[in-house]
Amino acid sequence: MNDDVRVYPLIGSVQNTVGMGFVGNQAVYAVANALGARAIAVPTIFSSAHGGYQARASWHVDPQQFRRDVAFLIAQRPALLIVGFIPKPNLVEILATQLRDYKGIVLLDPVIGDYKKGLYVGVETARAIKEALLPLAQIVTPNRFEAEILLGLAGDGEAGEHRFLNGLFDLGPEAAIVTSFERDAERHRCTLLFTNGYRYDRIGAPFYPSYQAHGIGDVFAAAVGVFTLLGASPFAAALLAASLSARAVLSTTPYGGATVDPVAALEAWRPLGYQVDDDRATRFCKRSGVECEAIAPTAEHGPRLKFAPPKHKIIYG
Repeated sequence: MNDDVRVYPLIGSVQNTVGMGFVGNQAVYAVANALGARAIAVPTIFSSAHGGYQARASWHVDPQQFRRDVAFLIAQRPALLIVGFIPKPNLVEILATQLRDYKGIVLLDPVIGDYKKGLYVGVETARAIKEALLPLAQIVTPNRFEAEILLGLAGDGEAGEHRFLNGLFDLGPEAAIVTSFERDAERHRCTLLFTNGYRYDRIGAPFYPSYQAHGIGDVFAAAVGVFTLLGASPFAAALLAASLSARAVLSTTPYGGATVDPVAALEAWRPLGYQVDDDRATRFCKRSGVECEAIAPTAEHGPRLKFAPPKHKIIYG
């Protein structure tokens, strides 16, 4: 190997693939390549463009080919693997079986639905993701609707922030981020929740209701994964991902398949170097309108961990 050739950290991605736009695997490629990492991906379904795009075409992967593709990906030993949209329970089972041999970090973005469309997948698929994949993940990034499904909280309007965060943490992940927990269209703000079992934070970020924001969840998960790969704690990665996602929404253009555009956002926004320290990331992201505040424990709900995780651990933040 040529000693002058730069070695790039490798991130894996198993989720949907599109021919146009920044959704699923394409979101991971875009963020990784722009920030100095490289990606290897396996498709679970291919579409010409995102689901709301007119006249698109789609096809599902063959399970046997999927098994071979996942085996190849794991053999390349990516340091972190993002798992996104998986449409069928048999694909979930194949992936979960092969992940037993994987030694890196698993970030699960359980793309199973939202309040507007309901479940994207069958109940069996959602159950398989919860039972087979969630216990294998170190980081999980559901939106509020998805968290409700995973925790059985649908229809429980009184479930508070700790119940969401501790519920996810208790299922196995070492860091949980709930996106779109609250949206305030009038103030143009949205709220995300974060915990690593020790610290609990409410993260406020810009919200632009006039944009469709197709692909924003995929870009957020991709950014959390890439920033973590580059040395950030999951907390710092969540702050930086929220900042990038907001900027990507404002960069939405038709040439990107009417999806958000992280490439255009990163051309004007340079976050590298700020991800290695939580305090520095906090100050840096404040310039993008992303701010955080601690969620105070209650008499009923408190932290799961008594001491802060060591800094060299993935759960630190």
